[in-house]
Amino acid sequence: MYRFTKIFSLLFCFLAFSLKAQDLNDIIEQTKEKLSAETALEQKAILSGDLAWYYAQVSTDSAVHYGNLSLQYAKETKMPKLIGQAYNDLGTVFFTKGDYMQSIKYCKQALKIRKEEKDEEGVASVYYKLGNNFNKLGSFDSTMHYYILSLNFYENKGDTAVVANLQSNIASTYFSMGNYTKALDYLKQPLEYFESTKDWLRFSNSSMTLGNILLLNHDTIGALESYKMAEEYADSSNNLSTLAAIYNNYSNIYTNQRDFDKAIYYIQLSIALREELGMYSELESSKLTLALNQCNMGDYKEAKPRLLELQNSFEKIQAKEKLKEVYLSLSYVYAYENKADSVRYYSNKFKTILEELLHVNTLKISDEIEVKYQTEKKEKEILLQRAKLAEQRIYLLLFVALSFIIALLGYIFYKQQRIKNEQLVKENELKDAMLKIETQNRLQEQRLRISRDLHDNIGSQLTFVISSLDSMKHVFAKTSPILENKLNDLSLFTRETIAELRDTIWAMNKEEISVEDLQARISNFIENAKVHLGGVQFEFNYKTKENDNLKFSAQDGMHIYRVIQEAINNAIKHANATKIIVNFASEAEAYLVEISDNGSGLKLNEVESGNGILSMNKRAKELHAELNFIELEKGTTIRLKIPKTS
Repeated sequence: MYRFTKIFSLLFCFLAFSLKAQDLNDIIEQTKEKLSAETALEQKAILSGDLAWYYAQVSTDSAVHYGNLSLQYAKETKMPKLIGQAYNDLGTVFFTKGDYMQSIKYCKQALKIRKEEKDEEGVASVYYKLGNNFNKLGSFDSTMHYYILSLNFYENKGDTAVVANLQSNIASTYFSMGNYTKALDYLKQPLEYFESTKDWLRFSNSSMTLGNILLLNHDTIGALESYKMAEEYADSSNNLSTLAAIYNNYSNIYTNQRDFDKAIYYIQLSIALREELGMYSELESSKLTLALNQCNMGDYKEAKPRLLELQNSFEKIQAKEKLKEVYLSLSYVYAYENKADSVRYYSNKFKTILEELLHVNTLKISDEIEVKYQTEKKEKEILLQRAKLAEQRIYLLLFVALSFIIALLGYIFYKQQRIKNEQLVKENELKDAMLKIETQNRLQEQRLRISRDLHDNIGSQLTFVISSLDSMKHVFAKTSPILENKLNDLSLFTRETIAELRDTIWAMNKEEISVEDLQARISNFIENAKVHLGGVQFEFNYKTKENDNLKFSAQDGMHIYRVIQEAINNAIKHANATKIIVNFASEAEAYLVEISDNGSGLKLNEVESGNGILSMNKRAKELHAELNFIELEKGTTIRLKIPKTS
């Protein structure tokens, strides 16, 4: 009876989608008729662009076709405004399709044209889209950089609707970064605005984000209430992509509660909608969730072809985290089918990819933490974490050795006792796989705990110290000026320590740092500096060759960022500069970073004295780079030359 109810609900979902899409289909047909009758290139470009927008909601393949057609007509008109709009439309279509790198490519082409046309609102709109794309790719520094640029424009313009949309997206980004308090703060105003304006489509998006935050705060009941509200308004506003995401979230909740019937029911609803909408990137993840639930229910026959299909997809894009789940599940499937060779094959693939993931995570944590802190207390904390990681790696090696021994013994027993010992080999291999899963989970929890402790514990403690110092200043300000100055120095030092801690966590969460990451991070640093120092002008420029892969290790990227940061601080605090320019260029054998200011300059015979200068020289040495201080007629240029072989 329950299976019949599920099938009926799926059919009802398709019927509802068909009815709601009917009006849109009528608009599409009418627009196609106009396009067919139109002869003017300008109007044909506009109508094709309209069709790309309409089809993006029902068929992304058709949307791509009409987006390319619009670009073709626009280029024939040679009108920059139309060409820029066509690139913008294609960026939107590929974002809906889930091809975020292609979307970024088209958005940047649109951005270039709109900047040349001095179309400020068009530029802000593209910034918005770029932020959305980087958010999907998990590049949250770039996401926040573009969102803030767009938000500044729309706040100045007084466009409350767009500001609410951006605040909702910023809340979602803070949620992805794990800062749930900030996410909730940014979410309050959009929820109130969307509800007051009866914008149920965006209200459903924000309600789903609220549910996600509550779920990760372990408030499952509150999360389900928010999802139910989001589902109701997404359904009424025909917001099908959000509806698909909500069904996916339901499935995850019921999977955790081990209610696999309901989990499969909702993930099938999500898959049906995402297939209909052409949301291919999200579709693969939904199919994996369905296959895992089918394995949990013992329905290996249904899970097997889906897992094999996903294996091919994930291997093409090297999605190792998802491949790990696929390989483990396939080992269960072949154990059920009594195929020992296949069990061994997929168990070995699982073991290999698990070792790769654990090796990367272990090196990332141990190497990057070592760079972060210089004080005695922090060094002790680092040594403790490294000891724990070393202990966990020993356990991993023991498990791997044990796995090899069990596999060897299983092979010998298999040869000698054939069918009788075959079942024992399978059981041992599955036990080994479960041990590796537990080990991997412990390592992952340890890494998350380190990052969370740095952010929540140390960050909050330093914030408390600042609050206490400020309170003491109010008490002793009149009685002891000397003490007040000391307290001011301590407060400033603590604030700088918090800023360095945030930079540390930023680098810790990245395997590689690109020039765009540095630009986004330095832009944030400069924006914070502008709050306290009015009248200082900043520029960040970089010029590179097309084939350059401008990415550094997290450690090297942090060294470069610190040198630039220290140079800017020196120019502001000691040289009284009013203009600072950062240039990044690629030469034949080296990268060149120059920080120039128009301040009072440095005394070259005293360059080796200050702590900041010593720190810059030390970081240059770590990069195997040349660091030069050049005294100009007015101001100073600090040049860092980094060899490409370093």
